Order: sequence, then C-alpha cells, then structure tokens
Amino acid sequence: MRSSVIALISDLGAKDYFVGAMKGTILSINSNAKIVDITHEVARHDVRAAALALASAANAFPEGTIFIAVVDPGVGTKRRCILLQTKNGLFFIGPDNGIFTLVAERFGIAKIYEITNKTLMSPKISPTFHGRDIMAPVAAHLTLGVEPAEVGPEIKTIQLIEIPHPELTQSELSGHILNADNFGNLVTDIDTTAALRFAKVGENLRVKIEDKVLEVKFARTFGDVTAGECLCFIGSSGTLEFARNMGNLAEELKIKIGDKLIIQR
Repeated sequence: MRSSVIALISDLGAKDYFVGAMKGTILSINSNAKIVDITHEVARHDVRAAALALASAANAFPEGTIFIAVVDPGVGTKRRCILLQTKNGLFFIGPDNGIFTLVAERFGIAKIYEITNKTLMSPKISPTFHGRDIMAPVAAHLTLGVEPAEVGPEIKTIQLIEIPHPELTQSELSGHILNADNFGNLVTDIDTTAALRFAKVGENLRVKIEDKVLEVKFARTFGDVTAGECLCFIGSSGTLEFARNMGNLAEELKIKIGDKLIIQR
C-alpha cells in the first residue's frame, strides 16, 4: 500500500530554490500529493546525520509514505539512485551512499530497486540535481500507482556506513554524539534500554565528552533542573540526550559529530 504522502529530508537549506523546485516537480505530476518537510537543515554532506534524522522521523509516518532523502555529495557520479522498501511498508528514495543504513537496520529491507526507468524522470536531468530530476518525479509517479518494480531492476544490497554502537559495563556507559539539534542538545546513540540499565532517573552522573567533563542529572525533562543546569534525558527519538537547560550545550562545548562520551555514576 502506498499513500499520497511524500516526506522530504535534505541538506539543501531554505535560502535557495532547490526545495521549492522539488516540490513543484512533484505537484506537476500529482497535484494531490501531500508533501511534508522533515528538515532541510541537515549539516551539509553529512550522510550519517541524515541517516539518524531519517530513521528517527520515519516511525511517525503512516504506512505507504514515500521518503526522498537528498544528502548526496556524490551526485552525478556513478553512485546509484535507489528505491528501498522496508518490511513495515515504507518507501525510501535517495542516493545509495549509506543514507538508508539505519532505516534498513531498524525496519528491515523488503525490496531494493535501482532507479533507471527514464520515463519516470524529468526529460532533462541535471548532473548536479538528481533530487529534482530523478527522485522527485519517481516519488510522484509512485503516488499515482506506479509499481516499485517499474522504477528499475531489483538489487540485493545497499551501501552501508559505520554507525557506532554504545558499550555498557558495570561502571561505565559509553557512546557517541550523533547529532546536535537546533537547541544545542546533544543526541547520542545510547538507546532507552541501555540508559535505564545503567542509571535511574534522578541520579547524578559524570560524563566525559572527549576532554570535557560535566556533572549532569538524569532527568525526565528540562523543568526537572534549574535554568543553566546540565541534564541528560531520554529524547523524543528514544535515545539519550545531553543539554544545558535554557542554554546551548553543543555551542558551548564545541562538540563534533562522532565525539565519544563516557558516562559514570
């Protein structure tokens, strides 16, 4: 089952015409398509950050949603454009550069197709804007009933990128910073299960991020600590996050994506 919902995620930003052109292409093919913006502020060329954001958002969408992911530093090269169908009935269109690593891991792969059918693409294809000329029109045609197998030949594997995983011992829980959101909150790869096995809400913890050390409270939400105080909490994406209440912890600490953290009780 496919819906008329097309969800977009990219590093294209809001300043230029790029996102608008993709939406215009979709609506030119299916004026009844429902277009949702996940974000267009993924850090430029950061495939891993896009993979995290996409996997975090996808659970909120109905079965049959078609996602277009445009974080594509290899655009115009021999890298493939693909359509990935997951076992929970979602569809993902984008470059085969690892951007679908986490959705494949979390939702399972049902089918993968390489997009080669030129009749489903724009008549003129720019070598630098496949989001508009290949991915957007293919997604729009899918909402009109084109079968996934019509986009091109089935393939068996996709490119995967290394996604770090947390480690838990009796005395330490280690993980990595996967993203810093617009508030400066630090999103980690430590899931709810691991976090709650290590510590209880209300405990005070010591966290070392690279060469920086913080004392934080494991809280339920921001209001559980005073303004300016550091905390960690289970974020809306289901992973442990670190923040300074009413502050910007990422900017303050100059944190980089991929930095390792170690938590101690």
